[in-house]
Amino acid sequence: MKEWKQERCAQQPEALQRISNDTYIQRRDIQEVTHEADEEAGTEAYTEWVCESREIGVSEYEMLKSVEEINTQKAIDDYTEMLMEEGIL
Repeated sequence: MKEWKQERCAQQPEALQRISNDTYIQRRDIQEVTHEADEEAGTEAYTEWVCESREIGVSEYEMLKSVEEINTQKAIDDYTEMLMEEGIL
């Protein structure tokens, strides 16, 4: 897994894009940014998409998703109930 870096795109990017059999590009904080025309600089108005992105392995991504899916409060409640049943609490 690599560090997050800023990415600029001409079109709205996907939040998760597979780039090889074992690698994704993961994106977050995807925002549309509109730039005004600047006659002095000779540029026209344009819109771009700015986000943070990183490369992440498929197995790393799946591990992170499984960790996110853990219901922490339920795990704590289940553990507390187990301790109570065993007479520890």
